[in-house]
Amino acid sequence: AMKYFKTEKGISVGDAVRVEGNVRGVVVCDFDRWICMAGYDDWLVKEKMADGEYLDRGILVKTDEIGMIYYAEQDETIEAAE
Repeated sequence: AMKYFKTEKGISVGDAVRVEGNVRGVVVCDFDRWICMAGYDDWLVKEKMADGEYLDRGILVKTDEIGMIYYAEQDETIEAAE
């Protein structure tokens, strides 16, 4: 499962986070554990995306400002929001 950068704390579905500088969001899917928040089940599909990749690892963050952001790998821009 994905962890916050430079910590041992795991990122969990439902976590409030800040991404890409200071954009607030919520972790809605965890593809490593294959779980998601209620209402986001349609993201848990084994279908290719436009770029030919599968959503089979990493997390999906929902933000109000810039929409959905997918992170396949641990990223230093993902921080726990206080």
